[in-house]
This record gives sequence, C-alpha cells and structure tokens, in this order.
Amino acid sequence: MNDNEKFEKDLDEFREKINEIDDEIINLLNERANLVLEIGNVKKHLNIDVIQPKREAEIFQRLRSKSTIFTASSIEAIWKEIISASRVIQDSVAKVGYLGPLGTFTHQAALEFFPKAGSEFISLNNSFEICEGVEKGLIEYGVLPIENSLQGTVRETIDLLIEKDLVIYGEIEIRITQNLISLEKLDMSKIKNIFSHPQAFAQTRNWIKVNIPNTNLIEVSSTAEAARRVKKLNDSTYAAIGTRFASEIYDLHLLKEKIEDESSNFTRFLIISSKENPQKQEKMKTSIVFVTKHVPGALYWVLKIFTESKINLTKIESRPRRRVRWEYIFFVDFEGDKTDPNVQEALSLMQNNVIWMKILGSYPAK
Repeated sequence: MNDNEKFEKDLDEFREKINEIDDEIINLLNERANLVLEIGNVKKHLNIDVIQPKREAEIFQRLRSKSTIFTASSIEAIWKEIISASRVIQDSVAKVGYLGPLGTFTHQAALEFFPKAGSEFISLNNSFEICEGVEKGLIEYGVLPIENSLQGTVRETIDLLIEKDLVIYGEIEIRITQNLISLEKLDMSKIKNIFSHPQAFAQTRNWIKVNIPNTNLIEVSSTAEAARRVKKLNDSTYAAIGTRFASEIYDLHLLKEKIEDESSNFTRFLIISSKENPQKQEKMKTSIVFVTKHVPGALYWVLKIFTESKINLTKIESRPRRRVRWEYIFFVDFEGDKTDPNVQEALSLMQNNVIWMKILGSYPAK
C-alpha cells in the first residue's frame, strides 16, 4: 500500500467515525427535543412564556467553558440555533423586523445577530415602522442602523430611541463593502445606468470617476432595491452598486467586488426590543439619553462624574430638544452595566445635574 492509499484509507475511517458521532448527536438532539416538548407543556400549564431569556443566558454561560477546541463564541452560536429550533417545536417563533427589502445591510445584520431557526425575519419600510412594531408587540425585535464609521450617526434612530418606549437589546457591527452588480458577466463599458443608494454612491465616488465616469447614476431607497430593479428590468445596460448578499438573493453577477473608496467602512446596528437583554458578559455597554440643566457648566459636571468614576465614554452625541428651544438632548454610550455599583453611583450623581434622563439599556458590547 502506497502513501496515497494509506491516507485515503485513513480518510474513509475518519469519515465513518464522524458519521457515527453525527448519528449520536442526532439521537441526543431528539432526546433533548422530547424534553423541550414536555417543558413546553409544563409552561403552558403554569402560564409561563416559552421564551425565557434568563434561562438561555445561564445555558450559554455554563457551556462556554465546556469546549476545549471550539471557541466560546462558536459554542454559543451552535446552542443559539439549537435553542431557537426548540422554540419552533414549542410553537414559538421570534419575529424580527428589519429595513427592507431583502438583501439590505440591515437584513444582513439581522441574520448575523439572530439564529435562523426559530426566527421570522420581516421586511419593513422604515425605522418608524420597526419601532412602532416593537412598541405595539407586532414584532419582538427590530434592527436599526445607529452609526457609520465614515458618515457618522443616523440621527433618525436616536430620535426614535428618545421618543419611543424601547430598550436596546444588543448591537452588531457589519463591514460595509460595495460591489458592481450586473445581470451577467460583461464589459463595464456596456453599462449606461447604475442604481444605488446615495450613501453607496458617496462611498464609491472615486472608483466610479476612474472606471465608469460616463454612466447615469440613479438614486433609489437602498442597495437591495438597486439589485431588485436590475433583476426586474432584465436589461444589461443597467447595473447596481450593492452587497454580495443582495446579488445572491436576486441571482445577479458580481462584476467587480469591493469598489468602495475606503476599506475601513463599518456600520453599527442596534437591536431594539421591549424587554432588556438578561445576558451578562465581561464587556457590557450602557446607553443613556439626558437633558442637562440650562446653566453654565452643566454638561462639564456630568462628564466629570464619568471621569471621576473611571467610566469610559464610547460615544456622545447631541440632538436639539424638540419641545424646548435651544435645549439639547445628549446621547451617551459608556462601558459597563447599569447594575454595576460604580455605574449606579455615577447615574445617581447625575440626577443633580440633569432635568431628565432615560436609560436605554445595558447589553453585551461587540
């Protein structure tokens, strides 16, 4: 037996062992599922919600330290799918709203944050609809962009967080890459019209100027909508600038990848809900909004509290207060959990320097 034959024999044996282990895993999952159904019946009898975030957080915490090979984040991702699939057999599916249509960056963020099993992803027209849906209980979670590393803060999101009765459940960052998308593989000189969102055009301005300067740029509501229109028109003179994700959804061709002018382009998304995230980890973040007293140095004294408490601010943004002229609402992110004694003391001291404050939530930082 030569070396190749030996390696092939070893490979077959390894694969056979994996098959046996996979069979064991399936049997154990079925056994777990039967217990899940029994637990579901008990919950119905006791009138307890199927979804128990605190219990799920305890499971993740216990299992993260169990693996000697997989990373803690990988273990958590696997069990999120298992738990989410368990909700399905208990007739409970989490509804998640995102800014549509299919294939937007917000859609991508939703798919990366939430397990696909046991989640229903719902396309909505705008941020207001998402917040209204969460507030009225039509959806359990919403995904909203809060800031881009190049374009800055999405002010509409801050305004909605101020106005609506919502909490921040989590956050996720998405690397923003733009691509030239077409119906088929062709010479770029044949493209006469390009659909995209205004931000995508801004992010690819130099590339367009150098490579396809004479094309007609047509603004649409999203990069996903741009891809959808190219597919619908079925005209090879039209192209879109958008995501790989959108090109896959609409079965289009990536004519040129990563055409953005800046490679360090990220968007941070917030997960909003009507309930707080019970999951705790070493790195936590808290978001608040507040209005300072209308006296000299009021903001200085608030910031001084954070400095003396050794609490690191990661974001501060001001917005005009709509109800009172020349007063401002400040949006602040800082490291730490609102239940930490140090944070509680700082928030308590703030009361002497603000006329209104709202804690938007503490959640795992990314």
